[in-house]
Amino acid sequence: MRIGVHQQDDRLTLQAEFDAVTQTVNPERSAGILSREFRRIYDMLEENRRLDARFDARMAVLSHEFFGPLLPGLRKAPCVIFQIEPTSMHFALDLLPVDGVPLFVLKPVAFSFDKLGGGSGNQASAGDGRTPFAKGLDPQSKGFILRDLETDPDDATGEVQKLYPGSTFQLIRTATPDMFARSRYDFLLISGEGVVSPTWGKPEKDENDAIGLGEDDMYPKDLQGAAFKLVYLDASQLAMSKAFIDAARRSGARHYVAPLISNEAGHSSTLTLRYFFNDLNKGVTPMDALFQTRRQLYKEFEGRVNRTEQIYYAYPFRLYLPVSYTHLTLPTILLV
Repeated sequence: MRIGVHQQDDRLTLQAEFDAVTQTVNPERSAGILSREFRRIYDMLEENRRLDARFDARMAVLSHEFFGPLLPGLRKAPCVIFQIEPTSMHFALDLLPVDGVPLFVLKPVAFSFDKLGGGSGNQASAGDGRTPFAKGLDPQSKGFILRDLETDPDDATGEVQKLYPGSTFQLIRTATPDMFARSRYDFLLISGEGVVSPTWGKPEKDENDAIGLGEDDMYPKDLQGAAFKLVYLDASQLAMSKAFIDAARRSGARHYVAPLISNEAGHSSTLTLRYFFNDLNKGVTPMDALFQTRRQLYKEFEGRVNRTEQIYYAYPFRLYLPVSYTHLTLPTILLV
């Protein structure tokens, strides 16, 4: 299932195709109002505010507006790809409930900026009828791994290095921006301090988004000339940086994983790293690996912590598909 969100003027138009049936959905509320609703949700998540009954009611209304007419197909779909525009990066679409359960707990989910049915990027087909993307990273894969002692106090990056012993491992305080341009690895993993100024889709550039290194910062432009298949940034709000996502795409990355909000240092972020890369090491696709990771965290913390903490621990990380996937044989729903 592919779900694209397209804005024209102050309206969102949703066109759905599934099982040879086409549906057009026009939300009653304007694009501006819907964007502000998702901005409130984003701010609540970012500030780790208590998720109460009013939050649930807001999510239920949004779910009805976006998913209501499409629920039969959504329930059957093996996975969901949201194809969005920069103006909707803050839309927590995979947090919306389906039959009372957050979508990210029910389905593998990814995001993309590509236009439907087009693009000149790499293509993939749905060979297994589930998620039509590259397999995981086998133990022979090599990564470039950077650890910040403050953001990774449990040394989860060290655990990943043991899974991939051919990798280059380095403390982030010794890293310099110029070392990325000559990097050629299967994956890039950085645990560090993210500095992001969300533009909320406005024309302002976000090239000043950065990751703190030693004496200098790493900017999106520093990835120019690099080559990675997967980029995993354990750094706050880097899923809100279009500049970093585009830089990953230019490096050849087929998958970009980062937190939408300011994630926890250690603890849940340690578990996310551990579960995700353990699954990749077993050949699980990145899309399925993140799904299994977030679902496992959601279920592990259920009943052990309050619901606000449960979402804060399980939800933050988002997967982007920076390249184009057009030849899909999956059942799809297209919202354009």
